[in-house]
Amino acid sequence: MAKHTGEFDCIVVGAGHNGLATALVLARNGRRVLVLEKNHYVGGMGGTREILKGCRNEVGASCLFPLSAEIKRYFDFESHGVEMIPLPVMAVNLVGADGRPFVIFKNPLRLSFNLLRTFGISGMLGFIRLMKFCEYPARVLDRFTARKAPRKLEDLIAEAATPEQRAHLELAFNGSAMDILDRFFPDAVKHRELRASMAFAAVQATYKGPYSPGSGLCLIYTMAQEGSEGLMQRVKGGLGRLSECLAEQIEALGGEVRLKQNVSRILVENNRAVGVELKNGEKIHADTVISNLDKQATFNRLLKGHTLATADQEKVDAFTHRGAFVHMLFKLKGLPGYSPHLAKLNRIPGARFGGAMVLDPRELQQSYETCLRGELPERIPLAFQIPTVADSSLAPPGYHIASAYGFYFPCEAEKARRGKLRDQMAEKIIDHICVHMPDFRSLIVDQAIFSSDHFASMQGVTNGDWTHGLLHPDQMIGERCLIDGTGHTTPVSNLFMCGASCHPGPGVTFLPGYNCAHEIIAAGAARDAATSAAPESTARAA
Repeated sequence: MAKHTGEFDCIVVGAGHNGLATALVLARNGRRVLVLEKNHYVGGMGGTREILKGCRNEVGASCLFPLSAEIKRYFDFESHGVEMIPLPVMAVNLVGADGRPFVIFKNPLRLSFNLLRTFGISGMLGFIRLMKFCEYPARVLDRFTARKAPRKLEDLIAEAATPEQRAHLELAFNGSAMDILDRFFPDAVKHRELRASMAFAAVQATYKGPYSPGSGLCLIYTMAQEGSEGLMQRVKGGLGRLSECLAEQIEALGGEVRLKQNVSRILVENNRAVGVELKNGEKIHADTVISNLDKQATFNRLLKGHTLATADQEKVDAFTHRGAFVHMLFKLKGLPGYSPHLAKLNRIPGARFGGAMVLDPRELQQSYETCLRGELPERIPLAFQIPTVADSSLAPPGYHIASAYGFYFPCEAEKARRGKLRDQMAEKIIDHICVHMPDFRSLIVDQAIFSSDHFASMQGVTNGDWTHGLLHPDQMIGERCLIDGTGHTTPVSNLFMCGASCHPGPGVTFLPGYNCAHEIIAAGAARDAATSAAPESTARAA
C-alpha cells in the first residue's frame, strides 16, 4: 500500500447510500475511512427520518428495486439485521375516474392472467412483447453490471452486429417512449391504461414528455430486469435502514461516519485532492477524496476557484439538471379506500400499498409542455404509496403514512412564484388522489410538501435533481463519465465521484458506490506496482 500522507486514507463527502457503499468496500480493504454528512441522518435521498410526528418518513426513494447478484452477495443486508418485506401487489396503476386498474402482481402467472382478463389477449401479448423488446437494449444499457467501466452509447449502437439491431437500439435510446409503446399497445381504447402507465414510467427521471425524442431510454431503464429476481420490495423500518446498516459496519471496522459536518470545499494542491475544509474552518487531510454529490455541485461549488481544462469544465456544465416534481408526505388517521368502481381492489391484500395515478399519453405530453411555459398542468400525474400497508412500524398505532410524487412542477418559473405554485400543486395532487380514494383528504391529520428547491437545499443536489443528471441519451452510460475508460476518475488527481452522477445512474442499486471503491483500489494497486518497479527499472538502465 502507498505511503499515507493524510489523517485518513479516504474521505467520502456525503453519507448517501452510494457514499456509504464506497466507504464500506474501502474499509473492508484496509483503508482508514471518514464519511462526512451535512445532515443529522445517513442515507441522503434514500434515508428515513421523522418528518411527521411519530412517523418514519422517506423523502426521496422509498422502495428497493432489483439489486445485482454481486451487490446482494457482497453487502448481504439481511445477515446484518435488515428485514425485507415482499410485496404481493407491487403497484396498482390508475387512469381516469372510470379506468380499469392495471394491477402488477408479484406472481408472474397472476400478473399474466390479470392482464388477459383486464385487457384481453392483445394487451397481455403486447406487455410480454414489450418486455422482450426491452431485453436487448437493457443489456446494452448495462444497468446491473458491477465493476465495469461504461462505454459511449453511440459506440455501442455503431457496433451492433446487424442493421436490425442498430435500428432496435436507435429506437430504444433516441426515439420517444410512444414510438415504442405504439408498437405494442396500438389501440388507444383497448390498451388505454397500459399506454398511460408505461408512458408515465418513461418520464419520471427525465425532463421530457412521452412523445419527446430520447424518452424511450428512460422506459428501457425503468423496465430493465436484473435477472435473478427483478422484484420490488420494501425494507422494514424504511429504506434508510440500508444506509444505517452500512454505517454501522463502517464504524465496526474502525471507520468514522460524522454527521452534521458541512464540507465547504475540497482542498487541492498541484491539481491533487488532499482533503476537505468544513464550514467551521476545520481542515481534514486524506490521500483520496470521494464526492457523492453530482458533478456541478462538486466542481462548481466544492471546487469553486479551481480551474479545470476548458473541455472538462464544458462537460461538467453540459449536464442537464431539472427537478420537475413536488413530493408530499401525509399522516392519515385511517386507511383510505378505493372508489366504488374500484371496490374490488379493497379486497385484494396489499392492493392499497401504492402505484401510480396517471394520464393518457397526449395529456401527459401537454402537462410537460405546460410546465415548460412556467405554468401548472391542469391535472397532476403522480406516483403514490401507503407504506404502512406493508409495514405498520412506520406510524403510531391506528395511523398510516402516505407519500406522493407529482409531475410536472414548473421548476424553471421565477423563484418568487415557485412557493405559491408548489402549494397549488399540492392541492392538485390531493384532488387527483381523491378521484380514486374519495376519503383520502378527510383522513389527513398532517402533511409536508417538498419541491425541487427543498431537495436542492436539503441534499445539495443541483436544481433539486434527484437523478444527479437526467436520463437523457447524451448523458448516460459512457457520457456519464468524465474520463473515458473509467467510471469514477476525475480530472483532479485523487478525486473520485461515487454517486448517481456516475453510471448506471439513479436508483438504490449501490453500484456507483461499489464500482467507485473498486476503481480506487485498482488505481492504488497500479500506483504501488509502478512504485515498486521503479528502482529495478532504474538499475537496469544504469
